[in-house]
Amino acid sequence: MTDISQTNQQIRHYARHFLQCQGYNGFSYKDISRKLGIKNSSIHHYYPKKEDLVAALLEESRKNLVEHIARIVESGGSAREQLQYYFDYALKEFDEGKSICPPGSVILDFEELPEEVRKQNLLLLHCILDWISKVLKTGLEKGEFSFSDPVEARAELVVETLMGARLLSSIQGRKTLVRSISLIKSDLGWKD
Repeated sequence: MTDISQTNQQIRHYARHFLQCQGYNGFSYKDISRKLGIKNSSIHHYYPKKEDLVAALLEESRKNLVEHIARIVESGGSAREQLQYYFDYALKEFDEGKSICPPGSVILDFEELPEEVRKQNLLLLHCILDWISKVLKTGLEKGEFSFSDPVEARAELVVETLMGARLLSSIQGRKTLVRSISLIKSDLGWKD
């Protein structure tokens, strides 16, 4: 990632938090400016429109995911280790109060969203699905997982389950997310 100013980093931090806690239409520049004690115009300096900010956040999430995946793969991480990273990340974000995953944060209003936000969200979602599909395929080939349905369908199920579990957990607590992860593992024939 390019070197960005401290103010820009803080704007992104709070925008990401609001986005993943309240969704696209659940926050405004006013919310961010209150947290930072700056004027809305300061945010507009970096991101003329909210869509510019949210698209940048989704793009950053995708790039960070790609970097993390590369590090895991380079370290020789097994399919289970890679998938565990995904689960641990979901739990970490939930513990930080982010009950909505980045791609899920804009799904409710998807059709009404600006084109660039939809584009970046789809790129992020497809990146996640492609990665999970590769992990599941590798896990099947190496005997780490055991299931019979197509890998792509199973990857969608894993992502859908985790996205839904995060939302439900915001009402029912962390145990719901932990239980959903355990069920995903069981359905994959996760062998320890």
